[in-house]
Amino acid sequence: MARKIGSRYTAHQVLGRGSAGTVWLGDGPEGPVAIKLLREDLASDQDLVGRFVQERTALLSLDHPHIVGIRDLVVDGSDLALVMDLVRGTDLRSRLERERRLAPEAAVAIAADVADGLAAAHAAGVVHRDVKPENVLLDSAAPTGPGGAPPALLTDFGIARLVDTPRRTRATRIIGTPDYLAPEIIEGLPPRASVDIYALATVLYELLGGFTPFGGGHPGAVLRRHVTEAVQPLPGLPPELDRVLTACLAKAPASRLTAAELGAKLRDLLPRLAGLPALDVAAPGDQGEPGDGYDAEDGADPGVPLPPPPPAGADGGDRRRGAVPLVRGSAPDSSRDTHTSIKLPTPEELAGYGAASRASAKARASAPGRPASPRHRSVSDAIRQRRIRFAAAAAAALAVAGIGGWGISAVGSSGSSGPGDSRGDTPPPTDPPATQQKHVTTPAAPTAAADAPQSRTGQPIALPRWSGFQGVPAAGVPLTGGPRALAVHGATYVFARGKDKNVWYVVRDSHGGYGRWHKLTGINVDDDPAVVSARDGRIDLFALGTDGLLYRRTMTGTTGATSGGAWNAWSQVDERTHFDAAPAAASSEPGRVDLVGRVGGDLVTASLVGDRWNAWAVVPTAGRITAAPALVSQARGTLDAFVVRKADGAVLQLPYSDGAWRPSSVVQGLDATARPDAVAAGGRLYAFAAGSQAAATPDADWSAAPLPGTDADRAVGTVAASPHTLELFTRTAGGTLTRATASV
Repeated sequence: MARKIGSRYTAHQVLGRGSAGTVWLGDGPEGPVAIKLLREDLASDQDLVGRFVQERTALLSLDHPHIVGIRDLVVDGSDLALVMDLVRGTDLRSRLERERRLAPEAAVAIAADVADGLAAAHAAGVVHRDVKPENVLLDSAAPTGPGGAPPALLTDFGIARLVDTPRRTRATRIIGTPDYLAPEIIEGLPPRASVDIYALATVLYELLGGFTPFGGGHPGAVLRRHVTEAVQPLPGLPPELDRVLTACLAKAPASRLTAAELGAKLRDLLPRLAGLPALDVAAPGDQGEPGDGYDAEDGADPGVPLPPPPPAGADGGDRRRGAVPLVRGSAPDSSRDTHTSIKLPTPEELAGYGAASRASAKARASAPGRPASPRHRSVSDAIRQRRIRFAAAAAAALAVAGIGGWGISAVGSSGSSGPGDSRGDTPPPTDPPATQQKHVTTPAAPTAAADAPQSRTGQPIALPRWSGFQGVPAAGVPLTGGPRALAVHGATYVFARGKDKNVWYVVRDSHGGYGRWHKLTGINVDDDPAVVSARDGRIDLFALGTDGLLYRRTMTGTTGATSGGAWNAWSQVDERTHFDAAPAAASSEPGRVDLVGRVGGDLVTASLVGDRWNAWAVVPTAGRITAAPALVSQARGTLDAFVVRKADGAVLQLPYSDGAWRPSSVVQGLDATARPDAVAAGGRLYAFAAGSQAAATPDADWSAAPLPGTDADRAVGTVAASPHTLELFTRTAGGTLTRATASV
């Protein structure tokens, strides 16, 4: 029976039903279309209708060969509908149910198409939030591609965002399909572009293996695995493809590839995958192994009998499943739900507490010849305890974020630009996340009047006389950021960002010899690193991820040798504060790490004392700034920050003493086209910016001059090798470093 949708479209027959509404085959002024008619209760929600209208421009602008185009959004009485291009074919879930798994070439070709579509959407500021096989359509009317795969198109953009309103989704609930949810969504963080990469990697894993990496059992158990368990490799998978999957399934969002990078890497792999057969992998639950269905570790009540396993197919094949059923004993979701509202797991569910859980886990092991699956793996007590501690910490972090505990406060606003809006991790331009719905007032750092005036001579002081610049051994890749240098135990540690988005460092020992370059992997770095030594034998490294968040890594056991010490893993400093530029670090007291950074054009500061961070606070005396700041400590209890003022491009010095920030003063003669750097040595303060240098003492004003032997566009890093010697490192246009010294 035909049904009018607005004044321009007619719906003729139902193509499918989902939790958000019904898809109809229809026609309009330009021919056949697909019409997604949202449920009546959604259409009657005025808040949702308002969001629907706000989304209109962004959704209509998505024009890409691998995105199902949205032609119109209709709001007419009780009708709320998306009018989309009609794709002649089936969805990817139907093909998986029919073939179980695909040959690597076909699977990668489909994933590459979807990645290309996501890259276009992310560039437009749109995050899908519900990438899964049900939302990937295969165009059977178009010529096939590599491996015989038809072109793949991603559909249902905007549906999850439209339905995810504060009234419909409380703080304790999340929107998504359990098998494909990124860990940061489960932990309550706002969804950004990286969640789509995680979901797409999960889909690719499922195309190759026939099952998702963390699926199976109770939804709470699935969510817990996403947060606490490492992905298991698929036997027989080419190593290059396995590395791509592992990177995109990383727990840390900044470690994942962007959509554009993922699409390019997958297409580069296609020629090497030609002709490879589908993997011969036994899926979790095959042959009625223990743990099939629900068990105590999966969050089920051990006192409730488990449902019998579903019958095998007519060919005696294995149990086939798609998304995890949300109701015990129900069949896998066959309604093509676009999204599902799921309760966030409790700390006990996330950590898998309980004697029954541990007893059940000890009784399970992988079957011979099968890959270790998340549901069938013997796990040592030590590993399980580490998982429990990690999950408990994650749950505690959620609780702190929810009640406004002592943790680092969010700064900036949803409208500010910066790394939060950077390539590949762009948040949607409208509808800030729930954590930002309320206005957040960032506290101001303590300020005070200027220190008591000193008896200044007004006479300029002599600037350092530098030796000639000499080359530093080249790193494994061209360097694109830094350098940042630090002297520890007579050795000089030099850090820089490589073209591969990793942090690289080299150590120059006390005898003048260089060790080999070391690469610190784990996250993709988006700006220069910051380094500080606040405790003897320890270096703290801070880096800005491509997600705009700040990460920390610590080296212990620094001895001055060129091999350096031992590094721990990367950890997030703050899960909510997105920085515009790389931070700077110094130590004003033994054991204390002081940080400054730029957020929304403001200078913000925080410090780490012991293992406790204080809150980020704005330094009001800085005003609006541009470029990355610099930070140095001349004496105990003091700091000096250097920033570039946005209004006129002047370089400002902001002193900190006696627990308060003092009024700023202009450092005349410094080039403000690049981030400044500074160092204290021999009772003097030295500042550098691009090809210029300046120096001052407590009783003399700043003197400035060009830095001899450098190009104006070189990046500069400085370090005091001893109280009377300076080392200066610059980065050349070719991506290498040079070094000069001066006596002070």
